[in-house]
Amino acid sequence: MKVRRFIANDMQEAMLKVKAALGKDAVILHTRKFREGGIFGFFGRDLVEVIAAVDDGDFNHSTNKTPSPSLSPILASGPLKVENLEVKKEIAEVKTLLGQMIEELELSTFQGSSYPKYFEQAYRVLRASEVEEKLAHKIIHEALQLLQPEQWQDVTEIHRTLETLIARRLLRPHPIIFKKAGEKKRIAVVGPTGVGKTTTIAKLAAIFAILEKKEVALATVDTYRVAAVDQLKTYAEIIAVPLEVAYTPKELQDALAKHGEKDLILIDTAGRSPLNEVQMAELKAFLEPSSEIEIFLVLGATTKQTDLWDAVARFSQLSIKRLIFTKLDETQSYGVILNVVNRLRKTLAYVTAGQNVPDDIEVPDPVKIAKKILRVKEK
Repeated sequence: MKVRRFIANDMQEAMLKVKAALGKDAVILHTRKFREGGIFGFFGRDLVEVIAAVDDGDFNHSTNKTPSPSLSPILASGPLKVENLEVKKEIAEVKTLLGQMIEELELSTFQGSSYPKYFEQAYRVLRASEVEEKLAHKIIHEALQLLQPEQWQDVTEIHRTLETLIARRLLRPHPIIFKKAGEKKRIAVVGPTGVGKTTTIAKLAAIFAILEKKEVALATVDTYRVAAVDQLKTYAEIIAVPLEVAYTPKELQDALAKHGEKDLILIDTAGRSPLNEVQMAELKAFLEPSSEIEIFLVLGATTKQTDLWDAVARFSQLSIKRLIFTKLDETQSYGVILNVVNRLRKTLAYVTAGQNVPDDIEVPDPVKIAKKILRVKEK
């Protein structure tokens, strides 16, 4: 193990020195701030001391070998502990723990100061797109780690790196896919009032019944509003698929059994207030008894953040399988999509941008969304 001591004007400069000398696998063993020079405590300058180490294959735990000279001064003062772990323990174990420490240290260091010019601009763009503050910092931090200092002035390379990082966090989309002959799908669409669940159901029904040539049936438990049932009935007639209206959980189970031979059954639900516990309990009573039902949560991209998180928290009481975001045509703040996927770790199934059936729905492209978040104009 190589151990080096670095002196720098601030922590950011120290981190750069550590990486340049020891590489990205280096771990921080100790840091301190001190003042150098001056007279009677005045006119000195504040400096940072960092002791870092990297495993070079020479370190040996055996008592038959003398520790390398670079390590001797530290070991001579007694066992060095970091997060209650002694250096003599397994190097891999120490690396894991201290690797997390250095990441948090670097992140907090950058949060307390400005990023390099183009990274600062990118951070502001992320925040303007409503990416959460902590997540925006983490993405910029990851980009700084991936790129060498000499690349920090290359705007194209910075954007390419950020696009990749964002797209990776958006995960690979998982739409409705029939992987084998005879496979059956039962999809329930849930979400707050006004996000476009019924229209989304109609779009999916049209795609699979007309374009994919699947046997499709519709069911609805949205019996609170007559208009909602009438709307879905109209869509069902146009697409030429059967519609079942269920007033009780038992009636929904009967409807599923009645159309058991259908490839796909799409279930519409009433727009529920995520703050209404009674309504949420009713929804669970309809959907949870059947293990074959996959639940897709529909959220509006225009929903303000506080309401969005309320909805996510309440609907997470259900076994959410996938996410659908609607109304992308009504906003430029695509960061909310990244926020939700990143926090829930649930994949996107579809996004919608308009009311046209079945045209305004598509399987999301993570890179395309990343470009939108970064406000990159598509060619």
